[in-house]
Amino acid sequence: MMKTNDAVVFGAGHVPHYAVIFRTHFWDAFAQRQFDRIRQNVKSGDIFVLVDETHGKVSGITHDRVVRHTEQDLVDLGLPRAGGDNKLWAGASNMLWFNGDYPLYLFLRQQPGYDYYLQMEYDVVINTDVDSLVLKAGTDGADFVGLTKGEPVDEWMWLHTCTDLYRMSEIRYKLICLSLFSNRGLTTLFEARLAMADKLRAGLIQAWPFCEGFIATEMARNGFVSVEWSQYSETNHYDTWPPFVEADLFVMPSGSIVHPVLDRNRYVASLMKVKVGLFGYLNPNSLLHRKLRRLPPSAYLKALMGTFTQKVTRVLRSTSLGSHLRGRRV
Repeated sequence: MMKTNDAVVFGAGHVPHYAVIFRTHFWDAFAQRQFDRIRQNVKSGDIFVLVDETHGKVSGITHDRVVRHTEQDLVDLGLPRAGGDNKLWAGASNMLWFNGDYPLYLFLRQQPGYDYYLQMEYDVVINTDVDSLVLKAGTDGADFVGLTKGEPVDEWMWLHTCTDLYRMSEIRYKLICLSLFSNRGLTTLFEARLAMADKLRAGLIQAWPFCEGFIATEMARNGFVSVEWSQYSETNHYDTWPPFVEADLFVMPSGSIVHPVLDRNRYVASLMKVKVGLFGYLNPNSLLHRKLRRLPPSAYLKALMGTFTQKVTRVLRSTSLGSHLRGRRV
């Protein structure tokens, strides 16, 4: 390998030494199937399970490379319980969702010898050869590979968490459900979070940047090489929502990145959580119904009727009709 403008560039055909980090907070038959899928597509990388045990020990993992952690382990690294409402949290609610980069720094401390770190959440499927993706990144001297997808930055829902620290013109954000980091890139991000933590504790900043904005912005403003996954793979099926059920994988194109992929029960639960209006429930051609039709009716009718009833009740309570009906019952 050689260095060009401080970026490490790997020669043609030389796959960098890399770790695959399969992240989860549970282990069941679905997690095992997802793990087996990534193992089938990794030839030279070392695969690890990075498991969050904040809410109790996760059993059943038989893989020989497992890194276990709790939220307290990350706080012990000097990372604050911050995010959400932009204040220091007394508790731990959603800390690792807001700070999706935190566990990677613990992993880096324990496994510092890799050129690249490919982190993937348990609901990601990489439907292609992973060595080839890492080889492309190494050849390009990439320090960060993510995906820009969603609303424009000025409409991004987490923009307010970044404006206290960055100029508007600097702010970027990328999905990190699947993300690749060079060693120097991940190291720099850890150092930036620690420096930011000092400023937060000193009262020099009030907001704590959401991980998607923090990572993409820091990489760009410090001159690191950032690449879109769409340059290396098909990403039409990679987003935050709607989900795909496992059966969808059989019709996915080769070379695709798919997210989120869920088993039947989690798939239905995810569809029921989204804010769907009454028309979406009543219209058989709505996205909700089109996604549900991937399953037999017996798999979702009970949940659908339950959430529809809750939706109707909430609508009635928030309207004058609801007030009128409540008055008549009195």
